[in-house]
Amino acid sequence: MHSIFHFWKHLVRNKSSFAKVSALDEFRYDDKMLSCKNDGVFPDLALKLNRDHSVFTGGELIELKDSKTYSVSSFNSTIPTGKKSIRKIIPSEHSTTFLQMKNSGDDVFSLEERDVYYLVRGQKEKAQKICLVHGSFFETINL
Repeated sequence: MHSIFHFWKHLVRNKSSFAKVSALDEFRYDDKMLSCKNDGVFPDLALKLNRDHSVFTGGELIELKDSKTYSVSSFNSTIPTGKKSIRKIIPSEHSTTFLQMKNSGDDVFSLEERDVYYLVRGQKEKAQKICLVHGSFFETINL
């Protein structure tokens, strides 16, 4: 079973490993959970879909945000939202992201709307803070 909750559980169990990596993309994520891992392209990570139609759909998209301070680094690649259309993220069936997801066994377009999460790490001196935040937290709201 794959879900953002299982992903979080893996992070918590291995939290001491974060101190050993200089960048979030170097952390050893559980590859059995991932349908893709990208470098410099949204999403940085995507979880596999659950085919058994269980309580968890899986398929969440995760962007890594690493900073040498306690400020969240800028969102210059994509506007942060809580959900994204997979068809807007994957422009063609020849894209690297699509091929990775398909090769992992996912029916890529079977879940059109995907929840988006941000794995954020801030550092200050010898301390770190690591948060997994739903993208809706960063959405712009009108006043």
